[in-house]
Amino acid sequence: MAMNSSELKIGDKIYISKVEYPANQHSSQILDILNDREYIIAGPIRRSTIIYIRPNTVIEVKYNKEKIGKFVFRALVKEVWEKGIYKLKIEILSDITKIQERSFFRLPISIQVEKEHNIEKEDNGAAEKEVCISGDISGGGMKFFSNFRHEKFERLRLNLTIKGIVISTIGEVVRVSEFKSNDHKYKYEIGVKFVDIDNYSRDAIIKYIFEQQRELRKKRIDFNGY
Repeated sequence: MAMNSSELKIGDKIYISKVEYPANQHSSQILDILNDREYIIAGPIRRSTIIYIRPNTVIEVKYNKEKIGKFVFRALVKEVWEKGIYKLKIEILSDITKIQERSFFRLPISIQVEKEHNIEKEDNGAAEKEVCISGDISGGGMKFFSNFRHEKFERLRLNLTIKGIVISTIGEVVRVSEFKSNDHKYKYEIGVKFVDIDNYSRDAIIKYIFEQQRELRKKRIDFNGY
């Protein structure tokens, strides 16, 4: 099969969700390519729990190609194997389309964020937690303050609450800098982008930011684009 730079390859990470429940998005991976319409993918598992998807279910598949963009298509689950490696056989139903990125506004906000790192070891109870304070947030990522000097590209689980909505997502570290302030005890400023956030949580963040924008506009305070 001829491949171009936007097409999936074995080993690529993808995100899948049932079409009727688009907010419930789960990580998966391309295990095999049967032809230009059929793939074998890893069955979704979250925190060691299998997420069951039945045959004949229509799912939405999203994936990212670095420096190219994000893509989405719909597929039919044709077969499911639960013994051994949990995996699914899917068939593409729609065209593969590029997702148009939205512009996000970064809102200065100070809220409590529970951060978990060493999350790849969490099945053995080794994930470490820290209560942090945010500096700002957008639909695409956030800044928070921490006493751990994380490395760029490290992945962290972030748990926070906005207007009563509990949000749990994975953030990938994009920048780290030392932080000195007499106002609080943290040593580092950490910037992350959200890499595993469901649509419901992202929309909740964006809705909250828009509400704050309207209030701030009344006070003639401008926002910078993110």
